[in-house]
Amino acid sequence: MPKILAVRQIFRSLIAPIRAVLTRHPSPEDVNSVVSGTAFGAFITALNAVIYVIGAFDKEEVSFLAPWLGAVVVLCAVLSWMSIRSSKRAVRRVSKRTARRLMITSVLLALPWAALPIHVFALHGAGDPHGAGEPMLVMVVSTGMLAGGVLVLHRALTAAVTYMTTILLAVTGSVQIGGWEEAWPITAYCFIYGMFLAYFATSAGDTARQRDESVAALSQAVEGLRAARDENYLLANIDDTTGLLNRKAFNARLAEAVAQQASNGGGFSVLLMDLDRFKNVNDLFGHSVGDELLAEIARRLRANLHEGDVIGRIGGDEFCIILVEAATEAQIKSVAGRLLEALNVPARLAGRQVHPGASIGAVICPDDAADPVELFLKADLALNRAKEAGRGQCVKFDDHLRQQVITNDRIEAGLRDALKDNLLYVQYQPKISLRDGRPMGAEALVRWTLPDGQKVSPEFFLSIAAERGLLPSLSRHIAEAVADHILGWRAEGLNPGKIALNIHPDDIKSPELLMETIQMFESKGITGDDLLLEITEGCLIGRGTDMVSRLLDALADRGYDLSLDDFGTGHAALAHLKKIPVAEIKIDRSFVSGLEVRRDDRAIVAAITEIARGMGIRSVAEGVETQAQCDMLKALGVEVGQGYLWSRPISAESFAAYLAEQQRKVG
Repeated sequence: MPKILAVRQIFRSLIAPIRAVLTRHPSPEDVNSVVSGTAFGAFITALNAVIYVIGAFDKEEVSFLAPWLGAVVVLCAVLSWMSIRSSKRAVRRVSKRTARRLMITSVLLALPWAALPIHVFALHGAGDPHGAGEPMLVMVVSTGMLAGGVLVLHRALTAAVTYMTTILLAVTGSVQIGGWEEAWPITAYCFIYGMFLAYFATSAGDTARQRDESVAALSQAVEGLRAARDENYLLANIDDTTGLLNRKAFNARLAEAVAQQASNGGGFSVLLMDLDRFKNVNDLFGHSVGDELLAEIARRLRANLHEGDVIGRIGGDEFCIILVEAATEAQIKSVAGRLLEALNVPARLAGRQVHPGASIGAVICPDDAADPVELFLKADLALNRAKEAGRGQCVKFDDHLRQQVITNDRIEAGLRDALKDNLLYVQYQPKISLRDGRPMGAEALVRWTLPDGQKVSPEFFLSIAAERGLLPSLSRHIAEAVADHILGWRAEGLNPGKIALNIHPDDIKSPELLMETIQMFESKGITGDDLLLEITEGCLIGRGTDMVSRLLDALADRGYDLSLDDFGTGHAALAHLKKIPVAEIKIDRSFVSGLEVRRDDRAIVAAITEIARGMGIRSVAEGVETQAQCDMLKALGVEVGQGYLWSRPISAESFAAYLAEQQRKVG
C-alpha cells in the first residue's frame, strides 16, 4: 500500500506541471499574437494545398481533391478575413469564450490536413498506396503543416496541442485502420514528434511571455524616466503657483529671442509687469488667497496674449512677457491696454472679492536695447516710472529714461571707483535727550563727494547701488568704517552711546549678508550695547520681505535695538509696530518743520508721541532746527531730538571732539 501511494504521488508530481501548462489561460498578448499570425498561416495552408493537388493530381481522385481544395481555400479565406478584422482592435481581456474560439480555429485549421491522411491511408489502405497520392508526400506535407501550425499557435499552448493532436490522431489512426506495415513505427514517430512539438510550443511560448514581461518592464522604466524627466523639467523651469516659466527659464527664452533677433533681424518687445498692492492681499487675506490671485493673473495673461508670446513669473508678484509680434510703441500700447483692462476686473477668490491691478514697463529690442540684462534694466526703469506716475498704466522706455540710464551708469562707475579708492566716508549726527540735553548717541550717515567738490545725495547713489548690485559692498564698507570709529572712540575713553546704523531694504532682503556684518561687529567686541539698527518702512514692504519679521526678531534677541525711521509717512507704519520688536520710532522731519505754524502737524506729532509712550517705545524727532521746535517737542513728550539745532552731520574726528567736550562739561 505505501508503495502504491508513493507511485501515485510521483505520478501526480509529474502530471501536475503538465496539467498546469495545458490549463493556462491565454493572455491578451497570446491571443493578439495568434490573431496576427492566423492570416499568414491560412495563406500558407492554402498554398500548400494547391501545391499538393498539383503534385498528386489524378483524374480518378478529382472527386476528392477538388472539393478538398475548395474547402481548404474557402476555410483559409474566412479565417484570414476574421484575422484581419480582429487585428484592427487589440485584445484587452481574454474571456472563456475567446479561449474556446481559439480551440475551434485550431481545429478548423487542422481539419484539411486530418482529412488528407484519412483519405490516403485509411480509405485506400495499404493495398492501394497510390490512390490519392504518394503516401510519403502526404507524410511530408502533414509533418510540415504540423510544424507550421504549432509555430503560429505557440503562444496559445492548448490551441497548439489541439491542432497537433487533430492531425496526429488522423495520421496514426488512418495507418492503423489501413493496415500499413509501418503503422506502429509511424505511430511511435508521431508520438515522439508530437512530444517535441509540444515541448517547442511550451518553451517558445514561455520565452515570448518572458520577452513581453521584459518589454513591459522596459516600457514602464522608460515611462518612469520620461515622467521623471518631465517632473525635473517642471521643477527646474516652471513656477508651481502659476504654471508659467520661472525666472531661470524665462531668462533662457529671452536670451534665445535676442540671439534669434540678431541673426534674423526684426524685433520684439518685453513687458515687465508688477501687481499693484499685492502685499495688501497677502496681509489682509493670507498667502493662499495671494497664490490664487497669482494663478488667476496667469490665466488672464494667457487668455489675452498670442500663442507664441512667452510669459514668465520672475518674482513674487512680478511677471515678464516677450511679445514676439510687437515691435512698435503702438503695438505695445494696444497689447498693454488689453492686459490692464483684463487685470482690472475684480476676482472672486476664496469667497472674497479681490481687485487686482498692475503697472507695466515696456522696452523694444533692438531699438532700446539688444542685450537681455539691459532689456530687463530698462524695462524696470519704465516700470518704476509707471508706478511713480500713479500705477495702473504702461510706460515705455524713452529718451528721458535713456538719459537717466546714462546718468546712472556714470554714478555706478563713480561708485565703483569710490569704493576702490576709499572715497566714501561716514559722518555722524548727534541725538540729544530733550530732558537734560545730554548726547544719546548718533546716526551714522554715508557721504560721497566727487573730485570736483560736488556732493552726491545719499538717497540717489544708494538707490543706484541697490539697482546695480553694489549695495552689499557699500553696506559692508560703511559698517567697517563705523566699527573702526567705535573702536577708536573706545580707545580714547569716549562713550558715544548707541550709533544708529541705517539698514537698506535690500540689506534686509539678503539676511545672510546682514548677519555676516553683525558677526563682523561682534568679532570686534561691538554688540547691541554699541549699535542701534535703523530701518525704514521700505524694509517691510515689497518683494522678498516675507521673512523680515523673523530676521528682526532674531536681531532683537541678540540685543540690538530697532529704530523705525520716517514714522508717519507710510501707509502701514502702525501695523508694522505690532509685528516687529521696535524700540524707537523717529518722527519724520516733515512733521517737525511745521510744528510752529500748522496745527495738524502738532496733532500728528502728539499722536505719534502718545502711541510711543503707550507702547513703551522711545520717540525721536528728526530735523529739529529751532529752539521753539525743541520746546514744543519737549512739551508734547518727545524724548530725543536730532537736527541742526545741535549739530550738522560731522566727521568721526569732530564727533570725538564733541563727545570729549560734553564729557568735560559733565565732569
